[in-house]
Amino acid sequence: MDVVKTIRPGQHGSHRFLEEWGNKLVAVRYRKDQNRMFTTIELIVDERPVSSTSLKILQLTGRNRAVALRINFDEVELRHRVKSAGARWSPELKLWLLPYNDAVKMGLRDRIVKGAAERCTDIAMDSQR
Repeated sequence: MDVVKTIRPGQHGSHRFLEEWGNKLVAVRYRKDQNRMFTTIELIVDERPVSSTSLKILQLTGRNRAVALRINFDEVELRHRVKSAGARWSPELKLWLLPYNDAVKMGLRDRIVKGAAERCTDIAMDSQR
């Protein structure tokens, strides 16, 4: 389906949806698929404050991409080392996230869990390192 037109709340064509959804309405879109036209709406379904520990979105390109590391709970010294290097804990995946270059420099390449950093949704790594 191709988007033919996007209308913001308050613009002509959005009023009936704005009446129903109010401030939750983000956009009204008209989509076309071969010989049919569809009207869709984008809504805000959840809202929460950004925590002070939230950082920029994962940068998943190049050697500075974030990687997920498996470190066992009893490896206290290693946990302190990666935390000191700027690693972030993902409670969801129970893995540490660290830029690839830093993980390699620390000799932790064998602890990288492939593909896990991309699935991490509960924390983001700072791409300004």
